Amino acid sequence: MTDFKHAKRNRKWDTSFTILLLTILLLCANFVISKINYSIDLTNEQKYSLSLETIRRIKKLNERIDIIITIPESNDLPKVIQKLLFDLSLTLESYQKLGVNKISIHRINIDSALTSSNLINKYRLIERNEICAYSQSGKKRLIFKYDEPEGINILDRENIFRSKDSLAREKIWESGFYDTWTESANGIMEPSVFLGEEVILKAILDVVTKNKQQQVAYFSRGHGEGSPSDINPTKGYSELRSILENQNIKVSTIDISTITQMPDNAKLLFITDPRGTFQDREIAVISDFINRERGNLLIAFDPSEEISTMGKPAYGFRTLLKQWGIRCHDMLIHDPIKNNFDIFTGDYSLKTYSREYPHRVIDKLRDGGYSIQSSRLRPVEKITSEIKGLITSELLFSRRSSWALSSWTNRTFPPTFNDLLDLEGPVPIIALSEIDKEEIISYNSRKGKIVVMGSSSIITNRRLKENTGNRFLTKNIINWMTDEKEIFDIEPKSISTYNISLNDSEYTNLLYALSVIPISTALIGLFVGWLRKEL
Repeated sequence: MTDFKHAKRNRKWDTSFTILLLTILLLCANFVISKINYSIDLTNEQKYSLSLETIRRIKKLNERIDIIITIPESNDLPKVIQKLLFDLSLTLESYQKLGVNKISIHRINIDSALTSSNLINKYRLIERNEICAYSQSGKKRLIFKYDEPEGINILDRENIFRSKDSLAREKIWESGFYDTWTESANGIMEPSVFLGEEVILKAILDVVTKNKQQQVAYFSRGHGEGSPSDINPTKGYSELRSILENQNIKVSTIDISTITQMPDNAKLLFITDPRGTFQDREIAVISDFINRERGNLLIAFDPSEEISTMGKPAYGFRTLLKQWGIRCHDMLIHDPIKNNFDIFTGDYSLKTYSREYPHRVIDKLRDGGYSIQSSRLRPVEKITSEIKGLITSELLFSRRSSWALSSWTNRTFPPTFNDLLDLEGPVPIIALSEIDKEEIISYNSRKGKIVVMGSSSIITNRRLKENTGNRFLTKNIINWMTDEKEIFDIEPKSISTYNISLNDSEYTNLLYALSVIPISTALIGLFVGWLRKEL
């Protein structure tokens, strides 16, 4: 009997000792595995692996890069921001593993971080809710910024109420992290493709590129044009300036009448709402800029009562625009339907896009059903050109109920349609031209791009701040004009989105249902243990 008790006690000691050894072994194995910087992507589409293009470029880095995230992780953040942080964390982890001692990822809470932090002092970090890439030389590239909405009086008609989720979704849309947005079952636009790898790679290459002058967007002056420093809500362009600067483009002004050639660092030239005619010498400088220096030109013309007294149509640009397959008519677009105008601001709502000739500048705007707000407009249409390989596209049109009035300063209002002189709607409002990429490669063409708008009000402060469509359109045009023609061989990553809608009662029932299996397993285990002990 005594031997049996000793044997039983020894078995208990053996079992306890075995469990202790296995626990220690598992802890040691987990510690060793955590120190091994290696992972395997088992997905069929290699969703969590970097492309060969990215691997090749990262291995050539000779400067350390710090990617700093100052968005605090919190459940109070909009769900779309939380989704971005999750998707981005997987991509950034892959970058950090690939670029050991070259790429470092830092998550800093500005609100709670010590002011003596080396990174905060080194890069002078003061802004929260940002994702930025920094080089060791201090060059910064803003990748994403989320502005938390301040308190808005919903009863104030001058302020348009927007939910936190709506504003966050707009910022995510603008960032370019996601693509292929489709409407979900609950009526919310959701993305199905993640472009984080390409966005991060472009930011890294931008901050490590040496001996590269910062791109400058010049606004012409001397003809009554709008200024990028003007904060006037209806006529100013300070919001456009902010969009450019957020894309690491410096903004300045220039008097073209005082120069013979555009500066070497000029990437963009904006001519917004001119009131005076450009002289032939100035047109020649602009022509050389877009024809020989790969410059990009954006012109925004407004209808003017004084236009009939000018000797040169289109403020002197008619010949240049004709070369690029564009004509800007000295006409005014009229729409008799009051429902096509905003009831509060009086702005004209533009929602007619070309489906026959799609273009990446307006594809997402068209698919999302976004409207563009504007005041008075003039037609801008494409015509035939003698330039080889020229591609001209009409992007935005007035409503079908509208038409363009000829000699509108002498017409009586409300006008009637003139079959011989007027243009029947929908009338094109925005046109752009570029040279075919194959033509550029084959003949080493140095021609740039040109965009012509039939109203400068599309890119003024109030419309860019209050209307999502105007802001999207402006950013898309800038991105299209500053495209470096460098094609990244990076496949977008498809993502899966699942939505479960539950009320409190359904959530409680689901919680109980999920707890049945583990509780039952535990009870059965206790019962079997008791049964073996008794037998």
